Amino acid sequence: MGHRAMIGGLVARVLLALAAAPALAQTPEKTPDRPPGVSSSFTRIRGVDAVISRPTTPNAHSGTAIVIMHDESDSLQNLQAPRLAAAGYVVLSTNARTGPDPEDHDTNWDNVLADLRTVVTYARAMPGIGKVVLMGHSSGAPLMAAYQNIAENGVKAACQGPEKIVKCPGSLQGAPKADGVVLLDPIFGVGTVFLGSVDPSVTDEANPKKRDPALDSFSPANGFSAQGAHYSAEFRKRYFAAEAARNNRLIDAALARLKAIQAGDGRFADDEPFLIPGATRIPRLWRPDLSMLAHTQRAHLLIKGDGTTTTQVIRSVRVPSGTEPSSQLFDGGALPTSVKRFLATFAVRATPAFNVTEDSIEGVDWASGYSNTPNNVEGVTAPILIMGMTGHYWLVSAEMAYDHARSADKEVAFVEGAVHGFTPCDACARTPGQYGDTVAHTFDYVIAWLNKRF
Repeated sequence: MGHRAMIGGLVARVLLALAAAPALAQTPEKTPDRPPGVSSSFTRIRGVDAVISRPTTPNAHSGTAIVIMHDESDSLQNLQAPRLAAAGYVVLSTNARTGPDPEDHDTNWDNVLADLRTVVTYARAMPGIGKVVLMGHSSGAPLMAAYQNIAENGVKAACQGPEKIVKCPGSLQGAPKADGVVLLDPIFGVGTVFLGSVDPSVTDEANPKKRDPALDSFSPANGFSAQGAHYSAEFRKRYFAAEAARNNRLIDAALARLKAIQAGDGRFADDEPFLIPGATRIPRLWRPDLSMLAHTQRAHLLIKGDGTTTTQVIRSVRVPSGTEPSSQLFDGGALPTSVKRFLATFAVRATPAFNVTEDSIEGVDWASGYSNTPNNVEGVTAPILIMGMTGHYWLVSAEMAYDHARSADKEVAFVEGAVHGFTPCDACARTPGQYGDTVAHTFDYVIAWLNKRF
């Protein structure tokens, strides 16, 4: 990208944020996502774009800053910030330098962690701020878990152990700790989602057009339908074994290139491109098949559509997704990354027992990477809240994050009928409005949890 295009993109983001910020402050009437009593302003924190939202009338909670960041999505305008600021909190909605990426492709985990450190350091130094809470949604959840793990335990324990495929940079040492963590509809991890997106029908990396039809997840002969999918246990076993094997081959290939780069034999002195056809950041097999990741293993708190709560095994109400097959392995169907970014961000080892069941994901070496939620929350002792949305497929990931979390003060709750972006799943509802205001259900619960602690 040329300098002119880069500057133009930055100006567009700044103008967008500046246009949004006064609207939050000056809109006189109360709306669901822009309540009164909130002022917002755009700033840059050492290269990190940020919108800071504050209550116009501070209260007992206004000494707590909430930091929001996603590894590649736009956080400058979101559903969380105005509601949280209206409750009294100072909210820093921030974009890592790699975002926003609307195509949800590549990212640089090490740079994003460094950007998050910059923002947390800034928040700690803000006048009147005594506590900081991290809030991560989707792949922002493993980001927050990874950061807090590093901050609490140091890089050697958190991300430089012998079990890691590659080690995190020592420059992350000394990152300031947060006082609490909120994970909203957390994914298993960036590496694990990549693992679940790898197309095992690609059998030759040098010739990706050569594909095995017996592993084609879009073939009706294998259980696919445009209305959904019903893959047999036998097909899933073959598919996941082949997926794990290709994933591990890609890691080995990247490690070989890294060794060559470090020896001075790479295509470039610092890094080199690493294009992976038939792999993205979007999971492949469980999206169209509702039998996978269908329910939690145990009973948890469920916030129902009418606002009441119950405790039960949490069941997904989602509808099939990912049912539009694409023959494009390159344009839109490939991960365009680099050797070092791939190994730090997307690489996680899988065993031959890799499997996705109705209530679990198995055969993942969580500790092999440092972009995975379960391994990172094992190092978090700060109070942690985890919330899952039943109109999507991450409810098992939310339960797993809760199970792995080390904190003595940990809580998990689920919102009935909410999609990944917190709004109601109209396609999931049996009757119009069945799930009510799922955005309010989510953030009213978050605010109540925060109010008890901060």
